[in-house]
Amino acid sequence: MLAALFGALAAWLLGSPAASAAEPDTCRTGAYLSDLYGLDPVGHTFGARVTVWSVCPRRELDPLPGVAFSNYNDDLERSKPELTSEKGMFRDVVRVQGTFRQDWGVRAFPFDRHRIEIKITSRKEADRFRFVPDNEDSGVNSGIAPPGWRITGFRLVAADRHFPTNFGDATLPKGKGSTRSRLVVQISLSRSDPVIFWKLTGPLYLMLLIGTATFLLPSHSEQLGMGEKLDSMQSRLSLLGGGLFVVMINMQQVNTVITSTVGLTLIDALHLLTLVYVLLAVVATVLSWRWTVRGGDPERVERLHHRGAVIALAAYAAVAGAMVAYAAYVG
Repeated sequence: MLAALFGALAAWLLGSPAASAAEPDTCRTGAYLSDLYGLDPVGHTFGARVTVWSVCPRRELDPLPGVAFSNYNDDLERSKPELTSEKGMFRDVVRVQGTFRQDWGVRAFPFDRHRIEIKITSRKEADRFRFVPDNEDSGVNSGIAPPGWRITGFRLVAADRHFPTNFGDATLPKGKGSTRSRLVVQISLSRSDPVIFWKLTGPLYLMLLIGTATFLLPSHSEQLGMGEKLDSMQSRLSLLGGGLFVVMINMQQVNTVITSTVGLTLIDALHLLTLVYVLLAVVATVLSWRWTVRGGDPERVERLHHRGAVIALAAYAAVAGAMVAYAAYVG
């Protein structure tokens, strides 16, 4: 009986997590964002000044002297560590300022929302050390949002970062790489100037209304001869051709404001939708012109124009409204 009890106790001890593998050391780590500037979607960067601290049970666990700010550019300014002992714990504080790399996506401009990040990576393996985010004491300085932006969230997230190399560490298996703890400072942003949407799309809607109005004007009056009726269609074609030119020029102006080089933005999609609308209006004008020349009834053509203009305008409004609503919701 005693032998069985000792055997069970030995098996329990040997199989326990503490006996099989030691838990990694941890340090509570926080951050305070004191400044945010230079948001640059073209260069895929942003500037920030942030204070990072760690609180560890032992002095030698302090991660800050060796951490890597993984996504910084070549202008990072970093203060010397300030290590103090408080209530049996060791606190270190480091202040950094510089430009950080960031993938920006502005496809929903000007309703786009972003989550920019500062990545802090430990030099130690994840099975030996891990960050514990101190979200309770972390925060953002009020009033630092750049013009046209609003800070909507701030938090710290701990994650593992796997590297395909062991960096020459002989204690690690060859060909297995290495995994290290990473602390990610996440800042959520959204644009706070939706008026720019109307500035960029106003010419489109003005052209749309003018083009639609040309299909609603009467053209089959008995006082109008055939030549005058055809002249009115020619004038409509000229106006629609000018509308195409306006849309293309406005699209080029938009590209100087929306700094995106990948994919179509919401504003691009609205320009393309307007181009399709104008092109369909040109096709409808040409077909009705040919039909009228060949003896078609102008009064019937006018009824078709009125009905088609209303239906086309409603369809345009529905599609454009769906695009804007989706962009505003998804961001």
